[in-house]
Amino acid sequence: MSGIVSKNAGRASGIVGAGDVGADAVDGSNIADDAIDSEHYTDGSIDNAHIADDAIDSEHYADGSIDNAHIADDAIDSEHYADGSIDNAHIADDAIDSEHYADGSIDEAHIADNAVSLAKMAGNTDGVIITFDASGDPVAVGPGSDGEVLTSTGAGSPPAFEAVSGNTTAFKSNHYYTNPLNAPGAHAITGVGFQPDAVIVHQIANRAEAGLSWGFGTGTDEHCMTAYNVGASGTGDGQQRYDDQSSHLFYLWKDASNHVQATLTSMDADGFTFTITETGTFGTSAGTIQFMCLKE
Repeated sequence: MSGIVSKNAGRASGIVGAGDVGADAVDGSNIADDAIDSEHYTDGSIDNAHIADDAIDSEHYADGSIDNAHIADDAIDSEHYADGSIDNAHIADDAIDSEHYADGSIDEAHIADNAVSLAKMAGNTDGVIITFDASGDPVAVGPGSDGEVLTSTGAGSPPAFEAVSGNTTAFKSNHYYTNPLNAPGAHAITGVGFQPDAVIVHQIANRAEAGLSWGFGTGTDEHCMTAYNVGASGTGDGQQRYDDQSSHLFYLWKDASNHVQATLTSMDADGFTFTITETGTFGTSAGTIQFMCLKE
């Protein structure tokens, strides 16, 4: 009968042929433990139902066998990436933002030429300029004060805003009327607006004889030139003589015994003061001084 093994028909005792075993006659109770090995499985016969939960581990996967279709969404996390495995080809466009950069990680090699615009620079006070210090590092200088100019301080230090020196920065011109011209004593000229460093004057007397002088003074040094008539008064003789007079701001000459002169007394906060002295009798009624004050 089907499924019944006998000892006759010429078979030795305990010998069973494949044809003597009925279909589905061998169940789990007839198979010894650890008796089924890989050669007993039909190709493709182990399906999902025959694999126990948590039975498949890394050693069971063939190299390259886990493709995108076998990875669940959101299953890959940072611990799954090998160090250095995320290269440019695996980063989507516009995916890297400021929070992804480590502090100080963007160095010169990663900034394109002409990529930093004025809008990207930190703000500062108006009038400040950017230069470099002795170490070659950028430094802000200024803004300085009104009227100052940016001046080189030489190699090894940044430039500085400094007051202008060696050039005239202010001047004032005007006139001063004296009546009488030979009024002795101090005459203060005000309204200049600053303390001069130098004064240039032109003095002319209102008289029949020529009386003309021009000079300059600095408070420590004075010189003037004077022109005068050596012809007889009223004769029309127009001969002139010129003399250099040191230590005077102006000097008007009538003759050797009669002349008037002035010295620069002081440079004042709003002008200057000069002092007139007279030798003999100059004999004029009035005079006008044209002056120019200069300041460095």
